[in-house]
Amino acid sequence: MIKLLRIDHRLLHGQVIFSWCKALQITRIIVIDDDSANNEFKKMSLNLTKPPEIKLNIFTVDAAISKMDKIENLSDNVMIIFGGTNSTLRFCEQYPNIKEINYGGIAKKDNSKQFSTAIFLNDSEIEDSRKLKDIGIYLYMQQVPTSRKEDLNPKL
Repeated sequence: MIKLLRIDHRLLHGQVIFSWCKALQITRIIVIDDDSANNEFKKMSLNLTKPPEIKLNIFTVDAAISKMDKIENLSDNVMIIFGGTNSTLRFCEQYPNIKEINYGGIAKKDNSKQFSTAIFLNDSEIEDSRKLKDIGIYLYMQQVPTSRKEDLNPKL
């Protein structure tokens, strides 16, 4: 069962592994990130980051789309992590079953606007987010399970 979809430029890090996995009893993490899926060093690094009891898959957007029937029927508690808004939008446009997305961390860059302590969106990321909102997805910002959910949709 898919328990969480999250955008986080850091992909796997302590916050994800320890907070979210524990709170949601995650047994499998699926990273959907074209760059990571096509880079053996990044795949190796991500595999070293996860605890041994958690399964990890790293897919391109297209590969993930082709596997969603299987993913939805896994007995695992699944967390899907995207590296950015563009891959998330590409995924959601092809897979319309997504209802909500957690914005966990998007790095500050030139000409970005701050939406929370860890969410900085530039113009293209704002546009991607608006498109996600327009297809009916609830977007919220929440770094860890114990922090308050902040609705991103009205801020876009």
